[in-house]
Amino acid sequence: MIDSRAALAAVVRHAVELEDDYDDIAPTLSALAACGDSSLVPRLHEALEVFLDEENFYGRDLIASVLAGVQSVAALPVLLRAAARDLGDDQDSLQAEIIELLHADRAAGRRAVLECATGDRPELRRVGLWALGFVVEAGDVELLAATAADVDPEVRSRAIRAIPDPAGDHQAFRVLVGALRDLDEKVRVAAVSRLGHTGRADAVASLVALSADPAPRVRSMVAYALGRLGHAEATPALLRLLHDPERQVRANAGEALGSVGGPAAVDALIALAVDDDPQLRVQAAKALPKAADSDPRVTPRLTVLAADDEATVRAATVSGIAGAGGRPGHWEQLLVELADDPDPTVRQRVAVVARHLGPDTAAGILHRYTHDPDQTLRRLAATELARLTDPTVR
Repeated sequence: MIDSRAALAAVVRHAVELEDDYDDIAPTLSALAACGDSSLVPRLHEALEVFLDEENFYGRDLIASVLAGVQSVAALPVLLRAAARDLGDDQDSLQAEIIELLHADRAAGRRAVLECATGDRPELRRVGLWALGFVVEAGDVELLAATAADVDPEVRSRAIRAIPDPAGDHQAFRVLVGALRDLDEKVRVAAVSRLGHTGRADAVASLVALSADPAPRVRSMVAYALGRLGHAEATPALLRLLHDPERQVRANAGEALGSVGGPAAVDALIALAVDDDPQLRVQAAKALPKAADSDPRVTPRLTVLAADDEATVRAATVSGIAGAGGRPGHWEQLLVELADDPDPTVRQRVAVVARHLGPDTAAGILHRYTHDPDQTLRRLAATELARLTDPTVR
């Protein structure tokens, strides 16, 4: 039987002094979390407050894990309030505890989350809205629509990200379209991203209207979202974004044109593929494979790009083909031709995609790579060979 108070004192001491490794305290921590001693809760709350005040996020996470073990979902309100305190870390461990509790008891978790999401402090509303995304229901649209008008832009942004099922809910869809006019670019980015995943053709016009947004992040997300939707109506806007002053906007527009396809889109990408600037040819190599099934000009052009003088272009061609999916074996001959490329970066790309693109020749290529002069390639080849026989290998 564990001495729970002594164990807690040891955990607190470890978090303060940091003299031992985590592995040294881990057994005590696990036993404490499993002890079920509810009399520890007041002391745990006190320790948590001290660590929050001292901005000790390591101590915060240790105490949060014990609280979650001792109290289960009843610990959620305290953990959510702890998450509302910004200690400058990524909160990965704390958020993982919260998510696990939400999954363990959805109904009780929702009550705690909704209370937080409708709280009177913006930092609590932010955390509550983030957590609501894991237990959101269709009926939450009313709440989220109201919260999307909050004075705090971070609250509005999180409300937009939590909107449920905009693909099939017209009210949710209208909230997202309305958020495209928000004064804060982070809110607009969130709304554009959600609309891009709806699959709705009626989202295209609203996104096209935002393609001249003054914020590069918004224009970049617009290009990405239009590519996700894949409608030819977006082509003129994407052609304009292809010449945007910002590199990432241009890159997203190029890939989106590949997804949209059609003669005008492919014309623009082929123009990039023959440009003197190798970075533009890289852009074309990544985007063109997406249009391979819809335009007969694409495959010959990719064959040329795979033989480009620049290794970065050849490597991008391999990545683009792999990213576009397609029928296994369709690109096998091109893969074989690149397998002995003089540049190790190209060979490394071939190793990573070989079992997907060339199932009949992958084993031979990878066995040969295990003796390659490039150490990174040898390691990749060994891993990929293991995955050929056991897909669970990571």
